Amino acid sequence: MNITLEKVTQQNIRDCVQLNVGESQQEFVAKNVNTIAWAYVDPNFTPYAICHDTTVIGLLAIEDIPDNEPYDRYWIPRFMIGEQFQGKGYGKHAMQAAIDMLSEKADCERIRLSVWPENPGAIEFYKKVGFIVTDEMLEDEIVMDYYPK
Repeated sequence: MNITLEKVTQQNIRDCVQLNVGESQQEFVAKNVNTIAWAYVDPNFTPYAICHDTTVIGLLAIEDIPDNEPYDRYWIPRFMIGEQFQGKGYGKHAMQAAIDMLSEKADCERIRLSVWPENPGAIEFYKKVGFIVTDEMLEDEIVMDYYPK
């Protein structure tokens, strides 16, 4: 499966903002336009188009916070696969691509994300990819960690 992560650009932004998750997921996932706008005011926040071959199928964001402790530096604060592309294995491959990209950084001790406790499907998805649930909460969300090998 040919999944790549490409920074959001003028060429792919329209495809990114047109993607939506299913109705049952909307309360848990920020709108893509909001994710992209966040990068405008936060230099540590970078949105990426998730592409299958040349088709944009999702969006994720990486947050690299250099002032944080090394264990708390790398986050994946946004991740979505468009509704029409879900259930095809793209999410697993896209998350693995993000993990691989961050794991290449010499100072990457762990990769973190947070998820709503009311979203058990997402929690199970992240567990299957290798994230573990921590005892930490971040703004009412469960923090999960991935430890690169």
